[in-house]
Amino acid sequence: MSILNSGVVGSEGGVVLDDEEYKGQCRITRERCEKYDAITCGVYGGMVHATFSNQEDSFDLLERMKADLKRFIDADIEDFDDELAFFEKFVDIYR
Repeated sequence: MSILNSGVVGSEGGVVLDDEEYKGQCRITRERCEKYDAITCGVYGGMVHATFSNQEDSFDLLERMKADLKRFIDADIEDFDDELAFFEKFVDIYR
């Protein structure tokens, strides 16, 4: 993943700690908010999702989410139903 912005205010109003893009197809951002961390991710043209975590666990959560997004992008899935199934499962796992 390539690193984008850090240290700026993110979409959830927190300070961006991590902001990475993978193969120009997905992006994931972790923000430090006052009482929690927010992780927002998206697959361009397909899904946007945000989840929230305590500050102690957010880095591990970010890494798990990044790994799942990378596997999805690398699988190069072309079937819409298979993409939708991934998105639904991803959102269910990372509520």
